[in-house]
Amino acid sequence: MNDIARTYARTTGALYLVTHVTSVGAVAAYGAGALTLGLALEFLLALGCLGTGILLWLLLRASGPARAATFVALRGLEAAVILAGTLPMVARTLAPLSAEATSALTAVHTASFLVGQGLVIGVNTIVLGSLLLSSGAVPRALAILGMVGGALVLTSDLAQLFGLIPLNGMIAGICALPVFAFEIWLAVYLIVRGIRPQSRADLAPAADGAFDPRS
Repeated sequence: MNDIARTYARTTGALYLVTHVTSVGAVAAYGAGALTLGLALEFLLALGCLGTGILLWLLLRASGPARAATFVALRGLEAAVILAGTLPMVARTLAPLSAEATSALTAVHTASFLVGQGLVIGVNTIVLGSLLLSSGAVPRALAILGMVGGALVLTSDLAQLFGLIPLNGMIAGICALPVFAFEIWLAVYLIVRGIRPQSRADLAPAADGAFDPRS
């Protein structure tokens, strides 16, 4: 793996860790009534999501161009939904609101979380896990964990959407654990090891300026 690929991998891993810190921090900040801090953390979260999408596209596009492009597009959509979800919270900081208005705006923010960090992330994690598995870029168990975790989150969020399980309840939290474990494991792996040089992308010439991981 060349120096550029190694830098991309380490940066991707670091950004994944940033997304976890900022997402948890934003929830804590909103819960404590620190809306401005929560908004700042969600803005950083959106940037982290977009950054991981672009960098993984650069790392994996030679292995599966269509899936890599799908992943970066979905990661961009996730970031856009997160940013759109901050608008109700921005409105809460601009002027005093009635209890009913505050409750309505908070519900919109919760809905954006359900879509962006639920439905969209479920699909893009399945896509990423599939790409990692077929490329051999990371250990097989890690890639499978991503696919299983993504499917669980997607199922859980659909069940919440249709009122089959409580919103943000214990079941939803349990279903989210595999994706959490996948992203932490992936982040650490990318920082420490990078992309495997024996990735199947090496079997074909890199296209569109993609680098060869063996170089």
